[in-house]
Formats: sequence, structure tokens, C-alpha cells
Amino acid sequence: MKRAATAKFPSSIQLFKFCLKVMGQQRNSKINDQEVGHILDFNPSDCSHWKRGEKNVKSVFALAKLAETLRVDQGILHDLASGASGLDEAFFEFNEALAIREAVATCAQASQSDVDAARKRVENFVGQLHAQSEFTTPPLYLPEVLRFFSFVTTQPVEMVDRLSRVLRTKPGYYSIQFRKGELKAQTRMSVARDLARIILDSERARFPELGDLNPQLLAFEQLVFASNLLAPKHLMQQEMTRLDVRRNLISEVASLFWAPKALVGFQIQEILKTTQGTAGTRESNQHLPEGGRSQFAQDLQQAV
Repeated sequence: MKRAATAKFPSSIQLFKFCLKVMGQQRNSKINDQEVGHILDFNPSDCSHWKRGEKNVKSVFALAKLAETLRVDQGILHDLASGASGLDEAFFEFNEALAIREAVATCAQASQSDVDAARKRVENFVGQLHAQSEFTTPPLYLPEVLRFFSFVTTQPVEMVDRLSRVLRTKPGYYSIQFRKGELKAQTRMSVARDLARIILDSERARFPELGDLNPQLLAFEQLVFASNLLAPKHLMQQEMTRLDVRRNLISEVASLFWAPKALVGFQIQEILKTTQGTAGTRESNQHLPEGGRSQFAQDLQQAV
């Protein structure tokens, strides 16, 4: 088998591996190569060429078919096929989107007043961190926030199985290890998620302003924490007024805030939810690019 570095179309190799990995996770079983090729009606020879990077799979129709069959956002596949994203980053985006849906579904079982109160507490907490670090222009640099938590350190390490992980070095002290090398948006989100788990779960007692732990809302709180840390809603609304509506808004905002598209999609949903009602809708629409309402809706649908 040819190495990805010498293959004619290395991005196609990453796309093939991603499809294989997603199918294996969805079915919870080992998947053979031809099962992936069958999605695009490839014969064994075509499938083998795709796997080895000798066949370039990047057409709109092929990516749409893969997205529909695997229930994956087509944008993730496009980024893979174009080389804009790697295998691990794409798989993180895929699983993050699943985690977001699960967190939202779980908190929907709680009362709306409890959800709103939890959201407000976490957003206020993150807002104080932004104020302390004097964060006013994206993107946020995580060390500027992490310095306020003396019990949390970070360390770049060689890592192949995940983007980041938390180690408890001693009681009440933690190290967030993250993959060494170019820091991608997905790695930043993974680190922010790890910090959220430490603060909102393990060390919540240090921060009484966060209130008592509600297991039903914990995943949602962690999501709100990480999302608002990297891409606060008020700054997103400001930046969207400056965007070129002819371009994909989700991609533009994600690039600006150095954040995953799944996170941006969640934040935009939150903006729309928290500004519901006639007056609220008028107010939120003022933050959308003029003439870009319909395109914004299309981009949001694709992202979430």
C-alpha cells in the first residue's frame, strides 16, 4: 500500500479513512473496504484505487451521496476532500456535532427556567474571564484565560488517539495535554471542553457563582462554557455585520474565531433562541448582514 505522503491524491485517502471510521462507529463493528466503496457504487478495483489515493473522490455528487448515507455534514467531507482538514479534526467535528445534539436533547428534559438560569450563570462566568483577560477581538488565545486557573496547566505531547486529555496530577490539580504540532480549531475546542469539565464538574465547589451541580444540565453547561469561551455571542453578532454575504457565513465565522464549525452552528442557534419573539427577532436580525438573511438561513441549516 502506498504511503499517503507519496499518493497522487492524499486527501482522498483521508476521506476514505474517515468514511471507514464513521461507519465502524455507527455500526459498532469492523467494516471492510468494499462496504465504503459500495456507497458510491464502486467496484473492488475503484474502491482500492480510492483507498490508496489513486482515485480522486471530491465531486459534489459523490460528497452529497456520502453525506446522506453516513448522516454527516457535507462541509466536513468537503474540507477533507479539499485537504483543508485532516482525519482527526474531521472526526472530532463529526463527534462534536453528535455531542451537541445529545446535550441539547438531554437539557430539553429539564424545565426551561432551569436551562435559562444555567445558561446565564455559565455565560456570566465566561464573560468575567473575558473581561479579566481583556478579550475584545477574536480569536481568543487560551493561555490568556488559563492563567487565571492556577490549578490547571497545559502541556503539548505526542498523541495519536485524541486531540487532548486531562490528567489529575494530584488532588485538586490537573494537566491538560494536547497534541503537539500545529494547533487546529478542533484542538482548541477539545482543550476548552476539558477545561469546562474540570471547572463545572470536578472543581465546581471552587466557584459558588456556578450554582449547584445538576447532572441533567452538566453536558449543556460544558457546551455553553466552551462555545462562549471561544466564540462569545455578542462578538459573533458584531462580526457578522462585517461579513461578505456572498461567502459561507459559517466558514467565515469559524475561521475568524479559530473555532470548529459545529461550535459556530451551535452558537448561532443559541443567538436565535435567546432572541425569539417579535422584538427579539428584529433585534437579532439587525446583527445579520444586510441582504444576507436567506443565505444566512441556508448556511445555518448546513452547519447544524
